[in-house]
Amino acid sequence: MKYLEDNYISIVAVVHNNENIIEKKINELLNILKENFKHYELILVDNKSADKSLEIIKKMPANFTYIELPVNHDTQSALAAGVNIAIGDYLVEIEDISIDMDYNLIMDMYRKCQEGNDFVFLTPQNTSFLSKLFYKVLNSSLTNFFKADIGSSLMTLSSRRGQNKTADIGRKLVNRNVSYVLSGLKYAYISCDINYRNTRSFGQNFQLMMQTLLYYTDIATRACQNISLFFLAVSVFFIFYSIYARFVGHPVEGWASTVIIISIGFAGVFLIMGMIIRYLDNILKNTSDSKPYIYRNIEKKQF
Repeated sequence: MKYLEDNYISIVAVVHNNENIIEKKINELLNILKENFKHYELILVDNKSADKSLEIIKKMPANFTYIELPVNHDTQSALAAGVNIAIGDYLVEIEDISIDMDYNLIMDMYRKCQEGNDFVFLTPQNTSFLSKLFYKVLNSSLTNFFKADIGSSLMTLSSRRGQNKTADIGRKLVNRNVSYVLSGLKYAYISCDINYRNTRSFGQNFQLMMQTLLYYTDIATRACQNISLFFLAVSVFFIFYSIYARFVGHPVEGWASTVIIISIGFAGVFLIMGMIIRYLDNILKNTSDSKPYIYRNIEKKQF
């Protein structure tokens, strides 16, 4: 008889318009769980499918929990809707159930987690140029306060301690994988030979990238402050230039004093803008704790 793991494991998978493969994927995931764990749960999050995916899920004679979202959420929020009701000692997150991969890799990730890693990421060997560029910018921006090597992931496996530590930090999980790495706990990667292209639209990818950079790095704040300082310097220059022109040159009467007043005013405005930008950045990162999802229905199927 095959030895079964005593640890309770939860798998959370997001479903969106997968009617052609959903039954096959559910059976594959349940088989992996049954063959390796005594205690387990599968949580499917239907992200407002427009096809028959949810109908198929409801009719399947199998043991799992499904969540019905009333509107289409971004994938990070859809994952959060499932993760926040999971009770496992270990948690597997699958952002896109349509990806063709070997779910036996879950056990490789589980064993890697048992070695002391609170987070294990399954990463594809080949990703898009845009994805590589984004993570290069992200990692270089994080080096100022945290050395990280974050990349695309197909699945993430985390321990309950890792989930609790991430929750204790109290920050909104704009990008779950980045939040996990920045928790400070040990993490590892497992690479797989898959040419990965996510199913998100360009607009969705761009929004996630921008939100990640804004929330986890100070790249936008530094850019705004540098622009403010540049115009502050320009204003100061015109102040001195006006004084110089007043006593050395032959300006139009009243020109020098007018420019000095305007320059001082703009210098103050740009200085205040830089301070406000930093203040708003701190507010954003410390008060964004609202739930990013809403439920329509949660049902646990028992057969």
